[in-house]
Amino acid sequence: MKFLTAAVAILFAFALTILLAPDGTSSQLPPDAAPIALTAPAVEEEPASRTPSEKAAIDAEKATIDVSGIEDAWRDWMSRYNIRASAMTLGRGGQILHSMGEGRRADTAYPIASLSKAITAMCLNDIMDAFDLSWSSTLGDLAPALTKHHMPPHPGATALSLGDLVTHTTGWPKNIAATETAGEGRNLYTQQHFAREALTNPAHQSADHSFTYSNTNFAVLGQIISVLSGRPYGEICKARIMGPAGASQAAVAGRMWATGGFGGWSASTEDYARFLMHWFAPEQAWMLAPENFGYDSKSGAGLGVFHRKTPTGKAIQHNGMWRSKKPARQHGALFVMTETGTTFVVNWQGQLPNTAYRDLRAAIIPQMP
Repeated sequence: MKFLTAAVAILFAFALTILLAPDGTSSQLPPDAAPIALTAPAVEEEPASRTPSEKAAIDAEKATIDVSGIEDAWRDWMSRYNIRASAMTLGRGGQILHSMGEGRRADTAYPIASLSKAITAMCLNDIMDAFDLSWSSTLGDLAPALTKHHMPPHPGATALSLGDLVTHTTGWPKNIAATETAGEGRNLYTQQHFAREALTNPAHQSADHSFTYSNTNFAVLGQIISVLSGRPYGEICKARIMGPAGASQAAVAGRMWATGGFGGWSASTEDYARFLMHWFAPEQAWMLAPENFGYDSKSGAGLGVFHRKTPTGKAIQHNGMWRSKKPARQHGALFVMTETGTTFVVNWQGQLPNTAYRDLRAAIIPQMP
């Protein structure tokens, strides 16, 4: 009898894992929701073989970039930090110019941790017009919708704007009642838990609204996307954002899927480069005038990325890291994209200090036009 009871419990837990989205909502559409269509412009897959003109265009792009120098810098960095499994991709103008992997492939998805935040920001940016919202809209404006989903914002949170969330100026802590580890204690390290606690419990709200990097902010943004769209966060963002970019293998998946909007995505370096080149291309309005969107000039935070001045001009960037006591669960990722659209994405197995991220950027950026 005990064995039968345990078996039923396991099957029930498995069923919940399949049926529940990272935001804790059912994959069934809520009856009172007005969903955004899961449609997006069709994107052609990259051909297995390119035409002579396509090859010539890629060769022309490569001629303006020190591809071998960038790969050598990456390999030197790997050696210095004893990284044995890593992949990198270099792109520009929507084209993958060069990919390389050691111990893993550049076309295979791995956890990208906080690089997920740029996907979340783009997803909300994409759907907000349908709800007559902007980055200056407040949580008070969204209170009726959030209340229907049992997350009514407390009085101290109603004045916070979506721009405050995306620029980490809310006064919310980095994490709420959870440690930042890849899978350990993950019952609390979730988009749903962080969002509900932040919105409904004033004890988490600080009076200091200066920049403080926070996973909680993007947990709330991810939950808002689900509430507005009537769809699971990962489903709507894959269809509206990753699909049009041609990042077909990227998904909210893997051990940390439940972190959703602040860390739940897995993507290959090639797919993440496609995402960046499509949505953060130099001609996009939020790249030409970031101040007109969610942007904080003091910290450089804007739409899930950080704007930085570099020795060669300007760039956007972000780091990703999953910590764990178990080496197999330790993952790192990083991207840099210059103002010309030159894009470098890398991931690796291992847990590295912040200095390792700075060292890699310092080695790569001077070689990126």
